[in-house]
Parts: sequence; structure tokens; C-alpha cells
Amino acid sequence: MKNPFLEFSSNENVVTNSKYLKKNDVFLSLKGGAKYLTSDQANLAKHILLDSSETIDLPKVIKIKDLNSTYLEWIDEYFDIDHSYFDNLFITGTNGKTSTLSFLSQIFKSNDIKHASSGTLGTFINDKKIFNNELTTEEPVFIRNLMSKCFRLSIKNIIFEASSIGVDKNRLRGLKIDHAIFTNISRDHLDYHGSLKKYIDAKFKLISNSKAKTVAVNFDDEIISRHLRKMYSKETFTISSKNIESDIFFRVLKFYEDGNIEFLAETPWGKFQAASKIESKFNLYNLFLSLPYFQYVNNDCEDFFAQVENLSLPYGRLNKTEKENIYIDYAHSPKALESVCKYLYKKKKNKLIIVFGAGGERDEGKRYQMGEIADKYCEKIYVTSDNPRNEDPRQIADMIIDGIKGTDKICIELDRSCAIKNAINELGEEDILLIAGKGHEKKQIVGDEYLDFSDFEEVKKCTA
Repeated sequence: MKNPFLEFSSNENVVTNSKYLKKNDVFLSLKGGAKYLTSDQANLAKHILLDSSETIDLPKVIKIKDLNSTYLEWIDEYFDIDHSYFDNLFITGTNGKTSTLSFLSQIFKSNDIKHASSGTLGTFINDKKIFNNELTTEEPVFIRNLMSKCFRLSIKNIIFEASSIGVDKNRLRGLKIDHAIFTNISRDHLDYHGSLKKYIDAKFKLISNSKAKTVAVNFDDEIISRHLRKMYSKETFTISSKNIESDIFFRVLKFYEDGNIEFLAETPWGKFQAASKIESKFNLYNLFLSLPYFQYVNNDCEDFFAQVENLSLPYGRLNKTEKENIYIDYAHSPKALESVCKYLYKKKKNKLIIVFGAGGERDEGKRYQMGEIADKYCEKIYVTSDNPRNEDPRQIADMIIDGIKGTDKICIELDRSCAIKNAINELGEEDILLIAGKGHEKKQIVGDEYLDFSDFEEVKKCTA
């Protein structure tokens, strides 16, 4: 069958997510997606493409035989995608994907290396944000749109965050997985996957059928090191601060009060000593995991280390506010929360205070664990709402509290704004406050509503 997309002009914007639909876009309805369009959204579309097997009463509909099964092949041809042109990097892991992407992007920019990226904080071309996407790992048509733009700009290096759900839903279908990074693996998204085993399997599915050129792994992560045999690649680079035999071995020489970390790194390309203001040791793993790909692209390790002193942390990741003893972090899994709490516990001079909750209609089992972690490291715990969705916020809070033995340190305040205000009012000069769980997010999901809310803005209100 002739490619029906070739009947359209060559510069149409094709979308599959109704929330991204703009005036005169072509809406590609996959597996009945058009039934979710409102009448206003349908009127925006120039065309609505449906599989011929579907019956949906909408204007501007064009029915196409075998659309659901063949669309990706047609889209590749329509956008003139030459997959062999690209040397893309895919970053997966429970925590650290965004930081790893951010560090590498900053170093690329400093070295005038053209690149693009797509992940939790949005989609960027040469460090300029072009789209505020909702998904960490976007749908195949979105990715082809980005690749088409990159090809026209002579950009062959695109960095993707690859979530376990995105991999499991085959959003990366048809892409060459030439380069991959595994940051760490611990409990997350069990509400979707059903078990830790299925979650782990989804992570390693990323490269299970590929012949990657490079794969970089956190060798100190127990789950990753146990599954190294699943790494199918021409070169696998292990990163460690414990095993001197690893491909990239690093040692922390000194932590500075301002967040700088001085380190020594032994790599296949030489030894390097430098410092970077990235606050914590776990961010050094994120940094060094990006080195093999940088070396593949640029072939000069010295250019990498020359720029690490200029790095900054991505938005919502262990960010100090203007009041320097208040930190905001996206940590919303047990392992991430423990990493941040452990770092700040060592840094504190008096009390560590935390404000956090847990997402509604998500993995319930992690709530108790997060309560245990807060109890282990914090002297005062404000249990509040995160994104409760359609779950009772008090029920979520009670599950967190079940993990806290020190009941005298608990304060339940389900209004997140009030919890932040009360914690700041209690904060002493030598205390540290961690506001965890939402990080960069600018909305709070309550019921089916997306309400304006930012931890950063709440702190500004209280400290202005």
C-alpha cells in the first residue's frame, strides 16, 4: 500500500497526544485515541487519521487501512528518517537519569557539540527548550518529529531518558540503541509493573535485542552488577568508587561546605583530578556515567574534565534556595530519598527537618519504606500531600507514618503549602530543611485537577 502520509505537505506537524494538539496539526489516532478528543480539540486538527477498523464520529476524519500496525514505517518515510545517521544515547535507571542528561548536555554545550535531549524536564535542542513534554520517554511520533528537526540542523547526538514504562510500552520501537547508560535500579513503579522482577526486566529490555556500541553502568549498584551478563554491547564501561578494577574508578578527595567536591578519576583515557559543585557523591556517579559517550563523540577526555567545574545541578535536583539551608529535591522513591537524606544528615550542624508525602494511586509499598528512611535521618518529619490524585491524602500519610517509630517527631499537615510554611518557621540557623518529592513540578494533582503549585514558589513566599 502506498504511504498515505505522502499525500500531505512535507511540513505537517503530526501528533498522537491530544494534549499537544495545536491549530492545523494532523492528529494521528492510534488504537482509538481520537475518542478522547474534546470537540474543541477536534476542531483544531487539520486532519484526524483513523484506522479503517474504527468508527468515531468526528469531523475531518481520514480512514486508513492498517494504520495501527504500519504507521511507524510510514512516519519514518514521511519524515525521511535515516536512523543510521544518528548516534543516540538512552539513559535508564530508577534515579539520576535527569542529572546525568543535564551534566552531559552542559558539557556538550561548553564544548560546542551540537546535541538535543528529551526527558523529564522537557525537550531541548542545543540546550534551548523547544517543548515541555509530559512524558519522561515520549511516544514514537514525537521522537520522529524531534529527529526530523535534528537532521535538518545537522544534529546526530540525541540524549533520551528511557523510563521503564516507556520501554515496556515500546515507545522506543524502531530506534537504534547505540549507546546506553544504567544509573541505578531500586524499587519504583510497582503499581504499573506489578513486581520488582518485572520492573528490572523492563529496564534491561532496553538493550536486550540491540548491539550497542557503548554501555556505561554503575558497578556499585547491586542489581545492575548482578545483571551484567544481560549487557549486549561492543564495549561495557563499569563505573565505581569501590572497585579499583572498574573501567572508571573515582575517589572523593574532599567535600567543601559550598557543595564543591574534589575528586580523582582513573579512566581508560588517563587520570584526572578536578572539582565540581554538584553537592553529593551520588552525582559523581551520574557525571562519570556520561563520560564513555562523551569520549565516543568527542574523542578527547580532557575536554570533559575541563568543564566539570562549571556544572550546575538541574532544576529540582538537590537545589539550594536563596535561604541556603533549605533544599528542594525530586526524591520520590525510597532509594532516592535515602541518598539525599544521608547526604544532608552528614552536612547538618543541628537538626534535619523534612517535608514530604507520596503520590496517590501509585506504589503503596514504598510509603512505609520512605517513612522508615525519614525516621532514620530526620529529627522532625512533616508528612504532607504530594500528588494525591483520587486517593485519600490522610490514608497515604498514615501508610508513611506506619514506618516511623519516633512518633514524637511527626507532624501531619496535609496542606503542602502550610507544611512548608510551618517547617520554615521552625527552622533554626544551623538546621537543614529538605522539601522532597515534587522538585521541578509546577502542578499538584488533586482528584482530576492539576492545580498550580511549586515548592520553589512556596519557599519564596515564606522567605521573602
